[in-house]
Amino acid sequence: MKKQLTYLSLGSNIGDKEKNIQYALNEIDKKIGDIISISKLYENPSIGFTGDLFYNCCIGVQTILEPNELLKIILKIEKEGGRIRNKSKRNSSRTIDIDILFYEDQSIISKNLKIPHPKLHEREFVIKPLMDIAKGKIHPVLNKSVLEISHGLKGLKGFKAFKEVDNKIQNPVLNTLSNYNNIVIEGNIGVGKTSLSKKLSEDLNKNLILEGFQENPFLEKFYNNRHRYALNLELTFLVDRCRQLNDYKNQLDLFKTGVVFDYDIVKSLIFAGVTLSENDFNLYRNIFYFMTKDLITPNLIIYLMQTPEKLLLNIEKRGRHFERKINKEYLKKINQAYMKSLKSKTDWKILFIDVSDIDFVENEGHYLELLFRIKRSLI
Repeated sequence: MKKQLTYLSLGSNIGDKEKNIQYALNEIDKKIGDIISISKLYENPSIGFTGDLFYNCCIGVQTILEPNELLKIILKIEKEGGRIRNKSKRNSSRTIDIDILFYEDQSIISKNLKIPHPKLHEREFVIKPLMDIAKGKIHPVLNKSVLEISHGLKGLKGFKAFKEVDNKIQNPVLNTLSNYNNIVIEGNIGVGKTSLSKKLSEDLNKNLILEGFQENPFLEKFYNNRHRYALNLELTFLVDRCRQLNDYKNQLDLFKTGVVFDYDIVKSLIFAGVTLSENDFNLYRNIFYFMTKDLITPNLIIYLMQTPEKLLLNIEKRGRHFERKINKEYLKKINQAYMKSLKSKTDWKILFIDVSDIDFVENEGHYLELLFRIKRSLI
């Protein structure tokens, strides 16, 4: 079934409000769909009744649920989150409140459900966060954008406390990855391993270990004369990678929750199998197993799959002159070697993620789509 875009508002003014909002986000991610956008979190007074300050935010969600089914699950999430509805139907304090604001461009009026929300255009605590994520969204009844609606709001009495909240609210799409301490991003040359590693390290609050490929004195020489310098190149890479992985504990920030690497040591054996002659590889393999027997083992490897054509474009874009001689056939050999090696590791947690239709390096929306693909592969 086709995914539909819905916008929801979330609010809480009882207990640990930030925790309540995060709980609701986690449940929405599990039971409703992919959260593609989250506004800033705002604090504002209770409106229409006397109560503690509210925390409010808005989110965009892609879901396959029909509106009435969506409402049913929202009510269940509220109830399980500790919300108690009073029979008088008057506004009151609540642990969590979730309202459907928009559902695509549909206009629905029924006994239990009204979409768009009949009061959203009157509520600054809805319009303000909605401006963060959907200011161009057109109200299908008023035929005005959220931005235009915001211009019509004159502000509400007592709204002096309306302010942005410094918070640690996180998109739940990252939750599944947070459980893995040692994450390796692997893939062919030019696929974006380092870029993804940097993004994940920041978003997951994990340490970052990047390969120092530019320090290898044989790299440029190898691309000019592969047969002559292949063994020198691979042995130098092996020594440098082993030294870095052995020393990584001394580099770690103990306040972070793990580490993200943009390579695994098995990469050394994979590339050596492609670049070395049979005799050199047999020698190299013995050295490899001796040097790597006590190194850290990743909890999760994410292997990014990309077409040779796109890899060549990425390689050209980053402008490393010594990579100009890389060709499609060489990239195909590297990919085949990776696939053969990784698929033989039946006791490892390895995800093969196709990124041939997205540009997660330049496009934040595509990066989020990559996270969704990773999440779905882990479930």
